[in-house]
Amino acid sequence: MTQLDQVPASEPRLLVPALAPFYNVVRDLSYPLLRLTVGGILLVHGIVKIMGPGITGFAGGLVKRGIEPALPFAYLIFFNETIGAVCLILGLFTRPIAASIAIEFVVITFMAHFGNGFSFSSPGGGWEYPFLWGLVIFTISLRGGGPYSLDRKIGKEL
Repeated sequence: MTQLDQVPASEPRLLVPALAPFYNVVRDLSYPLLRLTVGGILLVHGIVKIMGPGITGFAGGLVKRGIEPALPFAYLIFFNETIGAVCLILGLFTRPIAASIAIEFVVITFMAHFGNGFSFSSPGGGWEYPFLWGLVIFTISLRGGGPYSLDRKIGKEL
């Protein structure tokens, strides 16, 4: 057995041992891929808000949902979903940014979607989808930037 074929004790037993060399190469890339995916999808949502209704139009939607003060919250959401999303992608200030976004998703889950029931395909969208995203982002806030992040590169993970 070569060094490439060995699986660290902290990893689960491989279902297909012949794929050990592949797993050894890509194992450390799974977490940056998660950050990239979450940040990229979130960035699209931020861009759509700006290109569509804009900050004040989006704030009007928050008022209709009873979320006040709407304008400051709209700016915070815009920041989270644009600058924050880019920070997640790069792994920069990962923990505080992800914590802020996770709090945003708590609000989205319980104030915007909870009354619609569980199924996201229900009218108005259910709560399980934003809840799932909130948990994924909360998990990122717990772990930080990881080995392939600017946080790690500059040696300062908050």
